Amino acid sequence: MSTTVQPSTATAPSTLPGQRNGVTVAIGATSDPTGQPVDVWATPDMDAYAYEAVYNPARISLADAEASVRTQLAEFGARVSAFLNEDGPLTAAQRGPAWIARYGCNNECQLDHTGADGEPGWHSTAPIETAHRSVDDNHSASANERLPLLSAQIVVDNYRSQAYGRHTLLWLHMGTTTGTLTPSQAREALTAMRGFVAEFEAVVDQAEAIAAADFDGDPEIARLDREADDRRIAARTAELPAEDRA
Repeated sequence: MSTTVQPSTATAPSTLPGQRNGVTVAIGATSDPTGQPVDVWATPDMDAYAYEAVYNPARISLADAEASVRTQLAEFGARVSAFLNEDGPLTAAQRGPAWIARYGCNNECQLDHTGADGEPGWHSTAPIETAHRSVDDNHSASANERLPLLSAQIVVDNYRSQAYGRHTLLWLHMGTTTGTLTPSQAREALTAMRGFVAEFEAVVDQAEAIAAADFDGDPEIARLDREADDRRIAARTAELPAEDRA
């Protein structure tokens, strides 16, 4: 849950003026195991939403939390028109024009310039990614599980733009490998991917047909084969001069 717009002191919902019809509530999960199932409070930042709420996923579902918030605010005559799920990062457009003007963001930027992201002079969308995870043979299964097969995000570099200009790029991540592309280069890569997908599907079809003849070996025969290999290696090693034996 973002804390960049949280007020220092909560305002009672009933005291918030001008927000009786169609209020927007920012809601996100909390990791505090001792907290209430749902907490809601008013926020003075009206650019994106009128209220903030947190819910405890261990104690209540998101759907039930939203229903609870609707009920709580209805008691003060406020009708919820929309929920803004803050489990993902906010866009600059959602943070409002004052934020955009202060940090020079494009509308899609999802960096928290007041938090861990600082003011780097560049901007980034959150990456889109495949649900399928990485398949790199050079990494363990657990390491691959932490990475998508493919992901991509937009980055904008406007650090001291008067001197160095403004440049929009795409980062294409393939497991642990990243390629930096201009929009035109990314368009070329996209066209190539579409062609590859069609060819890859044909190869997969062929592989599935060939794999119909696959079978598992006999574990006992495999054990005897390994033991025979070990005996051959031991015999060859015994023939070597003592100084060459590892």
